[in-house]
Amino acid sequence: MNPATPGPGRHRTPSADVHRALVDAAGRLLEDEGPAALTVRGIAAEAGVAPMGLYSRLGGIAGVIDELFREGFDALAAQFATISLTDPAAALIEAGLRYRRFAKAHPARYMVMFDRTVRDYVPTEQAKVHAAAAFGELVALVAAAMGTGGVESGDPAEVAQRLWSVCHGAVSLELRGLGFVPDVDAHYRALLDTVLRGLSGT
Repeated sequence: MNPATPGPGRHRTPSADVHRALVDAAGRLLEDEGPAALTVRGIAAEAGVAPMGLYSRLGGIAGVIDELFREGFDALAAQFATISLTDPAAALIEAGLRYRRFAKAHPARYMVMFDRTVRDYVPTEQAKVHAAAAFGELVALVAAAMGTGGVESGDPAEVAQRLWSVCHGAVSLELRGLGFVPDVDAHYRALLDTVLRGLSGT
């Protein structure tokens, strides 16, 4: 479920494909024009579907955003799940790097996932399950690092939350243009190295 997957474009859409067409259209509008473009008429026009189709298939804008939210976290989970565990400690560094790459590649999607940029949208409990699954992939990486001594023993979920919080804070500042160091790439890598040293107890 890649947030950047191309949609079908503007044309008359077969009934069986309406749901997918609407979600893909919303994703394109979000990436190209930002959250303000996510209107019933705008999404329907982009998908080549009558506006009522959005209500009947997805229950309105909130249903569309829930789909984007779920797919975003599914894509992030896939990024974590494909990291090699040959060196579990290095895998945590890679997780942090992939997190930043995902956010920078899909900044509007990232903000919908984390910042509630769409007015009145609140993720459903079902959508939050997808967010928890992405977190679970990070927990598994932490547990593997603990198993080899790369990270001090403890609660993997607690440590994963710390790591996620650090990455999210740094990336969110960067996306808002609040990075005041000359080399943001080097700074972020140094931040990850510092965090990993702290987690290893060295």
